[in-house]
Amino acid sequence: MSETQSPEDFIPEYYEICDMLIAEDSMTSSAAELHGLLCGYLSAGARFGHEAWLKLAAELTDITDYRHESSKLALTDLYDGALAQLEQVDFGFQLMLPDDDLALSERAEAMGSWCQGFLTGFGLQGGHTNESLTDDLKEALGDMEQIAQIELAPEAGEDSESDLMELQEYIRVSSMMIFTEFNPQPQQDAAPDETLH
Repeated sequence: MSETQSPEDFIPEYYEICDMLIAEDSMTSSAAELHGLLCGYLSAGARFGHEAWLKLAAELTDITDYRHESSKLALTDLYDGALAQLEQVDFGFQLMLPDDDLALSERAEAMGSWCQGFLTGFGLQGGHTNESLTDDLKEALGDMEQIAQIELAPEAGEDSESDLMELQEYIRVSSMMIFTEFNPQPQQDAAPDETLH
């Protein structure tokens, strides 16, 4: 990895993770749900070494034993990329969802799966038991619970398209807000040779 590239530049695409799950015979998880699970864990403060993450990912997706080294690489890139995006101060975090060439109803279902995954990971890490949850955080988590149940008719039109985009942006911003609340950024200290005038 060159000095100008960082882990978020290498985060796999949605369909790469879909293909990996198929290659590993995973029947229980979608790429969106897996990314949501990971982001939920990270947002509640979890950090994993690569081996621990691979073991957890296998449990979450019912993978008995990895058949392909490329699957392990994709999953470690997913972990590194998601964490790097969430830690960015420029709000570069993106949800892992299918492109808009899929039917609106399928994209809505994937978004619901992402939210379900996030809430599961956040809950398994104990984030929901935090007594200091602000009203804003409680509202965001409650909204994600509602969005996780989303269903759109296959014939949904352009209004639904713009509503879906708004919901995606709301989830994205809410996820970053939750992450920031549970993962305070360290203060940047001035370099020793810097002088204030």
